[in-house]
Amino acid sequence: MVERRFFSTCPKDCYDTCVMYSYVGDEGTILKVEGRRDHGFTRGFLCNKGQKILDWAFSPERLKYPMKRSGPKGSGVFKRISWDEAFDTIVQKLKEVMKEFGSLSVLPYDYAGHMGLLSRYYPYRFFNKIGASQLEYTICSETGKRALNYHYGTFAGMDPEDILNSKYVVIWGFNPAWTSVHFFGLIKKSGSKVVVIDPIKSETAEHADLYIQPRPGTDSALALGIANYLITNNLYDREFVEKFTHGFDNFKEVVRKYTPEKVSAICGIDKDTFTSFSEEYGRTKPAAVLIGLGIQRNVNGGEIVRSISLLPALTGNIGRCGGGFFYSNSAYFTIDYDMLKGNKTGEIRRKINMIKLGEALLDKNLNPPIKFLFVYNSNPAAVCPDLNKVRKGLSREDLFTVVHDLFMTDTADFADIVLPATSHFETFDVHFTYCGLYVSVNEKAIEPIGESKSNFEVFTELARRMGYSDIIEEPEVLADKVLRSGTGFMQGITLKSLREKGFLRLNTPNVPHVAFCDFRFNTPSGKIEFYSKAAEADGLPPIPDYTEVHRGYPLRFITPFHRDTLKSQYFNIRSIYSEEGMVVEMNMEDAKARGIKDGDIVKVYNNRGECVMRVKISSRVGRGVVLSYGIPWPKLVGGGTPNFTTSSTVSDMGDGSTYHTNYVEVEKV
Repeated sequence: MVERRFFSTCPKDCYDTCVMYSYVGDEGTILKVEGRRDHGFTRGFLCNKGQKILDWAFSPERLKYPMKRSGPKGSGVFKRISWDEAFDTIVQKLKEVMKEFGSLSVLPYDYAGHMGLLSRYYPYRFFNKIGASQLEYTICSETGKRALNYHYGTFAGMDPEDILNSKYVVIWGFNPAWTSVHFFGLIKKSGSKVVVIDPIKSETAEHADLYIQPRPGTDSALALGIANYLITNNLYDREFVEKFTHGFDNFKEVVRKYTPEKVSAICGIDKDTFTSFSEEYGRTKPAAVLIGLGIQRNVNGGEIVRSISLLPALTGNIGRCGGGFFYSNSAYFTIDYDMLKGNKTGEIRRKINMIKLGEALLDKNLNPPIKFLFVYNSNPAAVCPDLNKVRKGLSREDLFTVVHDLFMTDTADFADIVLPATSHFETFDVHFTYCGLYVSVNEKAIEPIGESKSNFEVFTELARRMGYSDIIEEPEVLADKVLRSGTGFMQGITLKSLREKGFLRLNTPNVPHVAFCDFRFNTPSGKIEFYSKAAEADGLPPIPDYTEVHRGYPLRFITPFHRDTLKSQYFNIRSIYSEEGMVVEMNMEDAKARGIKDGDIVKVYNNRGECVMRVKISSRVGRGVVLSYGIPWPKLVGGGTPNFTTSSTVSDMGDGSTYHTNYVEVEKV
């Protein structure tokens, strides 16, 4: 069989963004995929999901044709229609809604189900042309980005390849053994001492030299206590602090109260463990601190990230090879996003926070109300918090909903029109990463399955039928224009140069790149700000502190992502996600107090909702904490999921999600 080889990029919302080859036979089918060994970060191997990606792309459950609802909302009863009928229906309804209620009654709901530049951002040209309400991307990382910007002027940090030069690595609220396997491989290869700080004894913690288990949400007290210990014992880099930071004396006064005794009491950790770790961290250079995205999904998530991020500055690990912080590196990819999305200069329209979708759909005072919802690259009926409200809102008969997806998700069940989407094997795109510093191309390897269409095709056709020909461009022409708009480390990268190899590393002066090697910081003072003038201007404390979170129920419910899913993706693919039912992990003492034994069926509940799960007695969690990995599709587990209990309350900055500040009770069914 003749094989043709195509450049492919995994489009999932993952740190690693693997580059690979796809091999296509002469019958037009993909025979295999293979990680590329010449890539500096992903280095030729694929995670379990990547190895079985063809089971997802060629699943018999793939949607193949447009469909129109023929039963009650939420029932999942549809009939097949043509693309012409689908487009005509959507355009007619759009025009009716816009005429009666105005353009702001239209809301796109999307996120990172497909991370390709065209698949993710080109559709916004259509909604910006209409003047629709704007969706605020707050569900994932906005709180931490805002927090880091307050002190460093950016959230771009360490090149992950620089971890090979580290001697001491602190992994804080991050589980790369599951969520960034290539980064985890580099950490192990570095030979550095590894410390994991996490309320969950994760797979990463199992491999650590030292594991510290604070109570959930107390991380800022721990970080500020470490800072106080370093200052009190003269373990901080006085010369660096005096030369490159602002507001140290004010910071010193704030952290003074966080003595080892107080930190031990707040965080629930041993005092000797705290002092020995602080001592070792202060004396070892270069040291890296890796800050997980999950840690800022708390009501005090901003202050947590702010507090942790100042430790590398205090120890003089900024601008040093092998040192610094890592959070998200998407800020390195400087292109003209406004041009790509068709944003009009200076235009401000109504914004809807994506984690408050339920409230927005049910708000009778919202003027105008949301009457038309277009969902793509997301599954809000599974991933949103406070799902009872979301699903009640999606059930409105006066809400017209379009869902574009590869599968009949829970959200698709509530749609009026369902459109079949392509996988990345069936369309062209360009990809950035928020971990490594690489750009890659994804070539179309096969023809679309059934009648499926890409996001680019769907919104191009809608624009054509609405008479918006001015926003339409050919995908490869637009991709090249986007790349040529790049500044900074992206200068000189074109589609032609990208296609020669399939991927390119950013044009950093050194490999690996050392963040802040020029010691320039885009802050009001031009320095790292212990005392943040920008935070103060936004009405926030200029220096981070610790805020105690009050509970309404006795157990804190933490719901991180599963190793074998990407948010809710793959949950329906049994060869990838093979767990049977939902499991809640519980400490032995908490279980005994409730008369619960290993394997019992329990109800996990609070005033927002409930779910039924099987208990696993576990040493991964401490007292007062329960754990479940997600994100399940409600209809595949019989109804309730953890997100029926999570809150849509926003975080302390950036209006981010607060999934992990969730208190529940557990009782035997």
